[in-house]
Amino acid sequence: MKRLSITLLALLLIGGPAFSQTVQLPTILNSKQVSQLDVTGKWTGKRQQYSWDRKTFIETFQYEFDLKQEGNIVTGTSTIINANGEYADMIVEGVIIGNKLHFAEKQVKSAIRPEGRVWCFKSGELYFAKEGDNLKLTGATPSYMENNNMPCSGGVTNLIKADNNNDLSSIMNTTTTNSVSTGISPDINISVYPNPFVQTSKIQYNLITDSKVQVEVFDMSGKRLSTLFDGNQKAGNYYNLNFNAQANSQNSGIYIVKLTINGEVYSRQLVQML
Repeated sequence: MKRLSITLLALLLIGGPAFSQTVQLPTILNSKQVSQLDVTGKWTGKRQQYSWDRKTFIETFQYEFDLKQEGNIVTGTSTIINANGEYADMIVEGVIIGNKLHFAEKQVKSAIRPEGRVWCFKSGELYFAKEGDNLKLTGATPSYMENNNMPCSGGVTNLIKADNNNDLSSIMNTTTTNSVSTGISPDINISVYPNPFVQTSKIQYNLITDSKVQVEVFDMSGKRLSTLFDGNQKAGNYYNLNFNAQANSQNSGIYIVKLTINGEVYSRQLVQML
């Protein structure tokens, strides 16, 4: 396997970036456009690792996904390589929800570990995007210790699909009448905290109109573990729901919160420290 990309080498603590950074983003695809994609194949690119204080990046890695899609479930491998030729191959699982790929590395296949350091497992919510003629995966990718999910440094990932089997021009012409369909509406605020968490995490969101709302929690294999709410809610309020990981017979360590508002899908990832 070509020794390229997507597991991170890190020693640092993170919850997410502690700084604001202006980045010129490609065009983010909406949920309907993503539903026409086939992510099967190789994705190659870079991953940048944060510094201790998370104010800058200290290292850039080459990395790669080799993925297979069946429905909304994604499996495959990731590979990362540093400037010294040290690498790690990881088994990856993921789920496509809305316009994001939620992924997590769960097992080391093979690796050369730098002396005194470790390869952390990465996870993340990667947006599908179009940049020129390229199909991209882009977004923040937190990383966690292999045995207990304690946070490592985290970073940012940008990957390009090596073989674009889809007509991106046709996909980009697939539009919806509501900007919320992108899953990134500025009018909808969703937060999960604490994250990472030990046993219980709180999910908070607001509504801009009276809405039909469903809140579900999935594991990284795509299995639904819990439905936290399913019904109608009024506009103008912040709603709070608790997710208790100990209530689930199968403790996955990484979870996906799927929030559906009037048919539009939003999602966030939750990480439990084991």
